[in-house]
Amino acid sequence: MPHLVLVPHTHWDREWYRTHEQFRARLVALLDSLLPLLEEDPEFRFFSLDGQTIVIDDYLAVRPEARPRIERLVRAGRLVIGPWTVLPDEWLVSGEALIRNLRLGLARGDTLGGAQRLGYVPDQFGHVGQLPQIFAGFGFESAVLWRGVGSDVCETLFLWEAPDGSRVYAGYLPNGYFNGQLLPAEAGALAARLSGEIERLAPFAKIPTLLLMNGSDHQTPQPRLPHILRDAIGKLDGVTAEIGTLLGYMARARRETTGTFPLHRGELRSGLRAPLLPGCASARMPQKQRDFANDALLVRSLEPLSAWVAALGGKSDPGTIEFAWRTALENHPHDSICGCSVDAVHRQMETRFDRVAEIAGEAVERVERQWVSRVEPAPGPGAAAGDPFVVWNGNAGGSALVDAELELYVPGAAPKTGAKRVTAHVRDASGRRIPADVQVVGAGSSWAGSFPRSLAQSILPAIGGEFLGHHINEVTFERDGERLKVHARLGSSALGKLDVAETHLRLTQALSDPGISTIEVEAERPPRLRLRFADTLPGFGLRSYRIFRGPARAADDLRVTSGPHWIENRHWRISASPEGRIQIVRRDDGVTIDDAIRIQSEGDRGDEYNFDPVPDSAPVERPSRVRVRVERGGEAAASLVLTASYRVPEALTPDRTARSKKTVAVPVTLRIRLSADLDRIDLESSLENTARDHRLRLLLRAPFRASRFRVESAFEAVDRPIEPPPDAFGPGRAAELPIGACPQRSFASIGNGRRALSVANRGNAEVEAVHEPDGTSALAVTLLRAVGFLSRGDLRLRRGHAGPPFETPDAQVPGRHGAAFALRLHAADEPAAIASLHRFAYAPRAVAGAGQANSPLRDGDRLLEQDDPEVVVSAIEPREDGSTIVRFYEAGGRARSATLSWNAPGDWSWQAVDLSERPDPRAELLRDGSRVTVPLRACQIRNLRVSPRG
Repeated sequence: MPHLVLVPHTHWDREWYRTHEQFRARLVALLDSLLPLLEEDPEFRFFSLDGQTIVIDDYLAVRPEARPRIERLVRAGRLVIGPWTVLPDEWLVSGEALIRNLRLGLARGDTLGGAQRLGYVPDQFGHVGQLPQIFAGFGFESAVLWRGVGSDVCETLFLWEAPDGSRVYAGYLPNGYFNGQLLPAEAGALAARLSGEIERLAPFAKIPTLLLMNGSDHQTPQPRLPHILRDAIGKLDGVTAEIGTLLGYMARARRETTGTFPLHRGELRSGLRAPLLPGCASARMPQKQRDFANDALLVRSLEPLSAWVAALGGKSDPGTIEFAWRTALENHPHDSICGCSVDAVHRQMETRFDRVAEIAGEAVERVERQWVSRVEPAPGPGAAAGDPFVVWNGNAGGSALVDAELELYVPGAAPKTGAKRVTAHVRDASGRRIPADVQVVGAGSSWAGSFPRSLAQSILPAIGGEFLGHHINEVTFERDGERLKVHARLGSSALGKLDVAETHLRLTQALSDPGISTIEVEAERPPRLRLRFADTLPGFGLRSYRIFRGPARAADDLRVTSGPHWIENRHWRISASPEGRIQIVRRDDGVTIDDAIRIQSEGDRGDEYNFDPVPDSAPVERPSRVRVRVERGGEAAASLVLTASYRVPEALTPDRTARSKKTVAVPVTLRIRLSADLDRIDLESSLENTARDHRLRLLLRAPFRASRFRVESAFEAVDRPIEPPPDAFGPGRAAELPIGACPQRSFASIGNGRRALSVANRGNAEVEAVHEPDGTSALAVTLLRAVGFLSRGDLRLRRGHAGPPFETPDAQVPGRHGAAFALRLHAADEPAAIASLHRFAYAPRAVAGAGQANSPLRDGDRLLEQDDPEVVVSAIEPREDGSTIVRFYEAGGRARSATLSWNAPGDWSWQAVDLSERPDPRAELLRDGSRVTVPLRACQIRNLRVSPRG
């Protein structure tokens, strides 16, 4: 007979159709009533606070005196919190962000009395395939979820398996996390409601225990529920019930299950019973790009450089890194990063993105100052030698483009604002000359002043590391008769050279000379240069360079011509017709792609949740006007630049059934760039969106018809369907019809078994594989999607509303937009394909300056050695105790062993830990000093701690 487990809860969207502060006021009222209810009524046994600890912090910010009461209730198991910090969207944040979210949420929950160890994901818009492995890595045995489950699962309990074989027991909510909401307050009516819910769950119920989720979005507890429930159950023959928790329900359900569980492996991306809302991947695209950039700064630069500095005896600051992550996570809830909230919410998100960039930016500058001062400079003989700089590569080794803005002196060149380029090149530590494209993006400046000695004695020694708002990077002085001439080199970033105390001492001694009457101070700031060049970089290591005046005089790898317009290096030849049609030829085998790159605008009558095509509306994909020109970046690069104007329908017609006849001009600039000796094509797009109600995409054609479409997701590259049919989710009427556009992380690929076309991106989170009329296929990467409503109820691809029908004019994303991509054509089974795409998505980072000739780090040094290109190192995280967490995963789809070497000085030991960083005694490790060999299952994520011995 049925046994009902009722779980009183609230689902708390921290911001959505109201702002965070507006919802916080409701949250405070809810908890003000909940705490005394739990304290005073022992029959109201439990309340679940939506699986995220941040709501407790939001409450305690207003009611700090309530913390002891909350801790008592959490310790007693009455108030259930965690495991997440926030309930994130899983597609639009990185796998690393998911791990940090859970780790910080569990830690915070434990300080409040104990976080629940269960993967609660009630309303996320589908689920990544590696989530079972992530949950298992934190010690979870169970998860509870709603969306994404397809026709292969027809029971309330199933096994969910990650690609590596890790499994969790999944409690499926076929009728949502709200099937027990707003229960009647009268026993007879409640009995009838419970009977109806039992009947609704019956098609999925293979066990007697059924789960009723007593709550929904922002709902408050029903205080009389336990007492009315007791009377209502008395009216239902054979039915029993309890007020319970999700963990209690899962334990009971597992005990009752006999035989085998249904098994689902990998992603949950079906819209059969609940919509997936895939248009969120393209709503408010600039915010996806900002989150991607902040994540890359934290994971690929700040954390590993902090770990390296700490291993060399310097100061890292894990506390600031955690603070940056906590701030970043506030933008990761599924109604926030998904772009499906009101405009006020997304305007407030911009401030958080700014804060993360500022916190991480200041932290990485401090770390880089320490790091670069420990790097031996590249030699600089001769009058042409300029400033040194160092490049960090946070990826596997290989060819990469260094693209950085640095303040550097180039001898004999005095660039002014407006100058286009400086003729210069770079040399590595061996003296090898490397062609460079050097552009002036900010002219240098100087300031001079004269002081009497008495005033200088009181001012100059008091100056710290900054002057006139800039860092002081170098101070030199010399005596000239009665004058002391002081020269200060300033910079917007610190180079790590200046010893302030030693400089104060020398200045004080010089000023004590009574023969000095006047102090002449000259402060000079070098020009800011955009420096771009290609080189082979060591994996997780550094290269040391110096800039030099003049050309490299290297072999001429680049050729360009105008009329017809084309560019080429030794790998590619790219041409553009006067109409703007692009042809790409691969030079080694002659493979040709005609009409290879184009922009497409198509009507969108959807909302922030879903793209909804306008019927019988042809897309606009040919410019009305186009100008083609060729640019030469010295010996280092050549670009085709297309400046085009597209006449696009201004908006939808008033009845939203067609696109308007009135058109507006959408200006687009597409820059297609080849670098010397780099086997990839870089693309930059910039545009002014002047139209509404449309989706703008970049289409990149392959020279074949694709049979496979692979997309990077969290800790894996996964196959997705090409042009799925309307019944792809299964028989019957689906809650949402399938579309081919889907979320991606840093790359997507299409292939035919022999070749693959791959496109890397930096935050353009939506991609689709499409078949072309000429028999080829293309990747369509979304540049923007412009819509004007949070939700609409009249879509063709989705049944009903997904949220309130509020207007969101900012979601039309007017104004300037930019994006960057890299295109590669390669063998379908190329082992290094992912590594090469990551070197674009997570570009190398350059730092001006260097240390002394005897500095401990030298050109080519690597913090970590791991040379299997199909093993991806996803994190190198410093810890307060001086240890470092190294996380990596198998990306090639086959079992293998990975060997890692930690190259910091000293004696180091390796230890296997789980994702909570607890020792994992079951893990096999073959240790050899600072080297360790680890067996990996296909698609397995591994976590190791490397610690100094003693």
